[in-house]
This record gives sequence, structure tokens and C-alpha cells, in this order.
Amino acid sequence: MLSKLALVAVLLGLAGIAWSQEVIDSVDVGGWNVAGLTYNSRAGVVYGGCFYIRSNVFAIDCSSNAIVAQIDLPHPGDLAYAPVVNKAYCGFFDHGEDSILVIDGSSHSRIRAIPVPYAGNFEYDSASNRLYFTCYSEDCVGVLDCWTDSVLCYIPIPGEPAGLTINTRRRKLYCQNDYDMMVSVIDMNTNQVIRNVYTGSWYFAQCYSAAADKYYTNGLRGVAVICGSGDTLIKQIALPQGYGPKAMVAVDPESLVMVAAYSGGTDSVFVIDVADDVVASALPVGRSPRTLAYSIRSNAVYCACGSTSDRLDVLAADGSRVTGHVPVSNGPQALLPCSPYEKLYVGHADASMVYVVRDRVGVSEPGESRLEAAGPRPATLVSQRCRYRGTVPAVLTDAAGRSVLRLRLGENDVSRLPIGVYIVVGLGAERLGKVVKME
Repeated sequence: MLSKLALVAVLLGLAGIAWSQEVIDSVDVGGWNVAGLTYNSRAGVVYGGCFYIRSNVFAIDCSSNAIVAQIDLPHPGDLAYAPVVNKAYCGFFDHGEDSILVIDGSSHSRIRAIPVPYAGNFEYDSASNRLYFTCYSEDCVGVLDCWTDSVLCYIPIPGEPAGLTINTRRRKLYCQNDYDMMVSVIDMNTNQVIRNVYTGSWYFAQCYSAAADKYYTNGLRGVAVICGSGDTLIKQIALPQGYGPKAMVAVDPESLVMVAAYSGGTDSVFVIDVADDVVASALPVGRSPRTLAYSIRSNAVYCACGSTSDRLDVLAADGSRVTGHVPVSNGPQALLPCSPYEKLYVGHADASMVYVVRDRVGVSEPGESRLEAAGPRPATLVSQRCRYRGTVPAVLTDAAGRSVLRLRLGENDVSRLPIGVYIVVGLGAERLGKVVKME
């Protein structure tokens, strides 16, 4: 299955994909980064929070990987960035004086603190320019207007809200409740709970698949599935006995959901086909997988493995295989792909470093090297077509950089092109791959 950002045009082994994820930098942020990371798309900056050693919120410039600001803050929690108003938000807890810190997205400095009770699990809605957050101790979900930085309302839910996810197609908010094993479905237009759905499990992980319009979370025997249109529990997907989901991520280009789970030292990522809601495959990964992140840049899923592994496992987005491993520091936890910079930022729960991983797929041509060594010689045309199933427009260029063919979804006929080597280029000017045509 092919990616959004890659053209696979492998002609009889003449071109192969080589995965080139590796650590390229590390940044000392002063403390353990378990609060998470968020990306300021306007300034090209990553924000994160540390609550142990030096308790602070930091800003890392994505171009240089240098720290450009640090704000001392007691026990920082979840973060979010609001691009409409160029502000970042970070919850923090200070001996009962709980608040949300508002950060200027240009100067990366403190604007103000908004008193709220134990705010966490931030979800930003760009359509309304509002920030949704849970108040665990108060059994409610708060709604913050990012224009005025004022709390609009608190939405009561049955008990102990532990996670939020937005249904982007239908403007609904899913709130997983720990105490009663229910999911509260909130209408984001009215900010009212429209249904509570019993799932049969406490919360650890969740995701929304826009491709299937379904919400996935912990279920009675593995994964519970809720219909996005009907707000009903439509399936319980069983995992092997003892496996409990710890992280989930939707891979919408491939119509898949990946679920990281572990039990008794046997740790796996289960791949769910969202069309039929069945487990299509299971990929063995390192010990204690705790976080998953999908990168549209490399069309790969990263799995942070803690315990004794302390590494990232790289999974093919089609769920077919584990393509590589990236050793990192103790307790990798927070994962944030930054596609414009071809980087993945990794925060740690047991180290004061944020690692920077190259998020890129490289292309190697072992067959071409052998041909070059042997000198030019006639060959046989083994394929006249290349398949392009991505959703990102791209073109074929010749060796001089001239555009020779606009690639479209599905089959692309290259039979009328001259013999030669062609480069696949995205309309954003990034090189995506290579096509070799011979006769």
C-alpha cells in the first residue's frame, strides 16, 4: 500500500526504499518532558513542558534545534497551540492554584494565567478558535475562548474525564470517563452532552478515524468502536487475552488504526482495518510501547518503547512490517512530527533531553549502481506504468528538472516517455522518489 507522500516505482528491483530515520540532535531542556510537545506553525517552534529537575516550559527553534525561550512554571501539564491567534496554552498545577498559562507565539513569553481547576487533555478547535480541556477533579469539560482567553462554560460529564478527541467531520467531542467506563459525546456547536456510551473499560488510549468516521478507545476485551454518525457502540474488537491498549493512532491515508498494547512482556502494535474493524496484522515491538505518532512526511508510524528498550520502532504505515529501530534516551514518551522540517521531536520521561530524529525516507538504487559499474548497455523495458495512489499532487521531471508528466491518482502511463531516469517531485518542491525506464 502506497503513501501520501511517496511514489513507489520500483522496476524489477532497480530502485528500493531505504529508511533513514536516525537521531541528528539532542536538546537539554532542563527536566523530564512528560507533559508533551506542541508545534507553533507560525514561528517554526516546538513547545514542551518539564515538571521534574527544572520545572519549565521551553521553546525549541526547529531550524537550529536551539532553545529560544524557557518559562519557569510549577508542574506544567498538557499543551496546545492556537494558530488563529498565535498563542500557546499550558496547564499547570501549583498547590491548589491551578491555571492555564497563555504564551505569546511570537516572543514565546508569558501573557497571563487563567485560573481553572486541574486542567488537562487539551484539544484545540480551529473552527471556533476554542480550547477544550478536562477538569478531572470537577467532573467536567471546560471551554476556553482563545480570542478573549476567558472560560465560556463547563460541561458536566458523568465522572473523572481522562481524555478528549475531536470528531473533525461532525464537530463532536469525545470525552472518555474513567470512573464509569463511559464515553461522553459532546456537540461542539451547543457544548452539550448528547449521549453517554458505555465501553466497559477504563481509559488509556483513543483516536478518531476521519476515513471511517469512527471513534476508537479501550473496550471490554480490547478496542471499543463508536459510530461517528449514530453515537452508538458498534463493535468490540478482541485483542489476545491480557492485552490492553496503551496508545492509538489513526492512519487515515491507509484506512487503518494502530493500537500499541502489551501483556506479560509480549508487546505488539495491532493493525486494525477500519472498513471491517478487524485486526489485520500484529507487529512485534520493543518493551512497553507507550506512544504512537503518524508522520505524513515519511508515511511512517513511530512507536515509543520504554522500559529496557528505550527506542523508537518505525512501522510502515500500511501495517506490513517494522522497518527500523532508533535508539534514544531513557523513557521516550512524547512524539511530535514536524513535517516542514523533516524532523521528529522526542520527549523523555526519565531524561532531560529532547531528541531530534530525521523524519525522512531515503532512496537507494543498488541496481543502478551495478549498471553504472558495468557501463551503459541495452536493457529490457520491464514496466510501462507506475502506480500513484497518494493524495499529494506530484510531477515527473527529467534529469534537467523539466516537468514531463503530471501524476494522477491510480495508474500513470509512462510508455510514451523516452528511456531514462525521472525524478518524482511534489508540488512543494520536495523530492519523493525515482522512476527508471528502460528498453
